[in-house]
Amino acid sequence: MLGKKSLALVLAGVLFTSCAPAVQTGGGATPSATPSGGTQAQAPATGTDSMATPTTDLFPIKTATRYDCTLAPYIVADKKGFFTEEGLQLVFTGELPSSEYITSVVSGLNDFADTHPNALALQVYGGADVKAVGRSIIEPGPDEDPRLRHMRYYVTQDAYDSGVKTIADLANYKPNEKLKSAGAVNTCESFILDKALDANDVPRDKLEWILFEEDIAKIQALKLAQLDIIGVHPPFYDAAVEAGLQQIGDSSDANLGEAAGTYLYYFSNDFIAKNPDKVQAFVRAMTKAQQYANANREETAKLTGEFINQEVKGNHYYSETTKIDEATITPWIEDLENTGTLPKGAVTASDIVTHQFEE
Repeated sequence: MLGKKSLALVLAGVLFTSCAPAVQTGGGATPSATPSGGTQAQAPATGTDSMATPTTDLFPIKTATRYDCTLAPYIVADKKGFFTEEGLQLVFTGELPSSEYITSVVSGLNDFADTHPNALALQVYGGADVKAVGRSIIEPGPDEDPRLRHMRYYVTQDAYDSGVKTIADLANYKPNEKLKSAGAVNTCESFILDKALDANDVPRDKLEWILFEEDIAKIQALKLAQLDIIGVHPPFYDAAVEAGLQQIGDSSDANLGEAAGTYLYYFSNDFIAKNPDKVQAFVRAMTKAQQYANANREETAKLTGEFINQEVKGNHYYSETTKIDEATITPWIEDLENTGTLPKGAVTASDIVTHQFEE
């Protein structure tokens, strides 16, 4: 069990983005296009973005620059004018290591960021004075396109030919050996797969976690048989297939419903107290953007790909309401308790979210 001081040391290991480079550092490639309304503010020490002045008649809302597909709702909100309709202007402040996102929000360098519930719970337990104001990604229902599910799980062709056709089959694969899985503990990567193992009577300690920060790197390592199983996010499903990997399941196998995808937008409590109308406007703009993204998937992928300078072939699925369902957050926190990462009852869903901006 970790105390608050010890926990602060592991926060850097849990702040991973959903579907692309988990750690962003200065010197990254400049995208081929930037959002039409979004501006680039002077970057912090690690950033490389150029200087720009926000439009004076719009309220600037600042976030760290990054080039991954979790930006899709922001890009849609900007490109389709949803931020402008709400009197807001998206301002990218430069690249940061993902471990510094929370610090940048608390300090006021940035106004908002996003993450999964388990990461936010650890941040709040560690003393971060922040609250989630809305949901971004959620797991789609069974009637939606399976390509929109949060993650898919792949093994090598050799493993597949050896009888690993489902997650349940992992129990008997390589008996008396641990299977190497790519990712990091206390992230969506470990949480969802561990829940899928539980649902299929596979002991969690069957897996050994090897730190990887990018889905493409995972795919390459599995192709080389350096790993036994990987989880991949939607934009890279085709890359996994092209690498000759075999799918044995997806995030729906965790039996968590919408909770398997939960991703949250958060602001500092100080910003919320001083600018409640701007946070409300942000929530409305993002809700419109998420509805649009779900209804216009190919356009959303194209807009995102243009910004991150990388072809995007898939999307996540997004919440279409401002309601924050705590039932989709609690399992993430309970899992931290069950693994001993958090003391039982130390953090609840109501400690990390506010329902103030639901409409």
